[in-house]
Amino acid sequence: MNYSTLFLFHRKKIILSAALGLAIFLIASVFLPWEYSATSRLLVIPSSSLGVDPYTAIKSAERISENLAQVVHTSSFFDRVAKTQQQFNFDPAVFSNLSETSRRTAWAKAVITEVVPGTGFFNIKVYSKDKEQAVNWANAISYALSTQGFEYISSNVQIKIVDTPLASRFFARPNFLMLGVLGAVVGGLLGAAYVLFKYE
Repeated sequence: MNYSTLFLFHRKKIILSAALGLAIFLIASVFLPWEYSATSRLLVIPSSSLGVDPYTAIKSAERISENLAQVVHTSSFFDRVAKTQQQFNFDPAVFSNLSETSRRTAWAKAVITEVVPGTGFFNIKVYSKDKEQAVNWANAISYALSTQGFEYISSNVQIKIVDTPLASRFFARPNFLMLGVLGAVVGGLLGAAYVLFKYE
């Protein structure tokens, strides 16, 4: 009996296993923190120089954006953002009350950076259990980057906020669809492995 015939003959067991995996992953996701997200977009504009072609200018902007993506997760940058708490009405205690190691881990998990390849666009996504706090944190981070980000890279660079923070309508984490698909795949693979070793 070849594998395709074997799996087809025992397909009900594999489907049941996939359904069980999907259910287990979805039930487990209920116990994960449910968080909203707020996404803002910035544009990095290097000062133009004579003789610099557009491709080189774009690659320069992309490289600067990549550096900024690393800067966002530093303790120095966090301290700059925390100083704007009264201006943007967020609570830094959720991070500052943690140990240094835990704070860095939590900050990196809460603030996701994304550089759009081939452009100077730079996205910031902030996660929080409170939708308003996610927006306020995203505003503070965007503001700190646009007004002080040049101190980490070059004074010949402009960083502009092109899209103010937009909050997700529903919970952004956990991603129930992704977890459900992952659970079904894992369950299906385990079911196929069971059939393979038991009935081959």
